[in-house]
Amino acid sequence: MTEAPLPPFGAAAGSALVPVAGKVEEVKDHAAAGGLKIDLVAAEKLLARLAELRLRAADLVRDSETLGTPLHFGDNWVGRIMADRLRSVAAGEDGGVAPVLARFHELLDSAEAIIRLAAGLYQNTDQQATDALHRAAARLQLGE
Repeated sequence: MTEAPLPPFGAAAGSALVPVAGKVEEVKDHAAAGGLKIDLVAAEKLLARLAELRLRAADLVRDSETLGTPLHFGDNWVGRIMADRLRSVAAGEDGGVAPVLARFHELLDSAEAIIRLAAGLYQNTDQQATDALHRAAARLQLGE
């Protein structure tokens, strides 16, 4: 009697992120259309906390790059099977930990965009960049 193989570790996490990613994109579209508003003070607090999470997630993504390193459990079929299985769970494209962490980091980027859109911070940033460009252009014209 053989047991069914265990699903890859990240498969459950990866499949759980799929509906979340879809909802995040829906909310981002809603925020971009102006249908979501957030208080500036609350947005700044959320963005500060989100920045901490993004840094931690980026560290995890960076550190997970080494998970694909070949393991050496001996030069026999048992060692090779164990090494291949562990490497696929850690870094496999079809549900490994590393790809799931990378996708989670992308979702945090989308969450940041939602908060910025809802607080009107993108417009503020665009306006600040425009003002800075006009000031720089004015300085260049004064030097002539």
